[in-house]
Amino acid sequence: MTGLDYFTFIVLILLVCVGIAGAVFLGALPGKIAADRGHPQADAIRVAGWLGLLTMGLFFPIALIWAYTRPSGSEQLAELRQEVAHLRERVDDFERGGSTS
Repeated sequence: MTGLDYFTFIVLILLVCVGIAGAVFLGALPGKIAADRGHPQADAIRVAGWLGLLTMGLFFPIALIWAYTRPSGSEQLAELRQEVAHLRERVDDFERGGSTS
């Protein structure tokens, strides 16, 4: 074997490693985007991203679009959670004998 044969094998191994690293990066990308944006379904998007990798890109565009969308009613849900927290505080105050306003 000559030096060029060794060089060829090194380049081939590097290309395989870069390909695997790129695939892992792409598989994790939708889940990372969803988690960074605070998406309530980030775990499901993460799974869809990895399924996209396993299915040769079938679910990947769906997961990527899903990561950028906001579920309908999420603002209303946040408002309702704040209202419930406020009502719990008022109930706790009332039970302790405090004021009700």
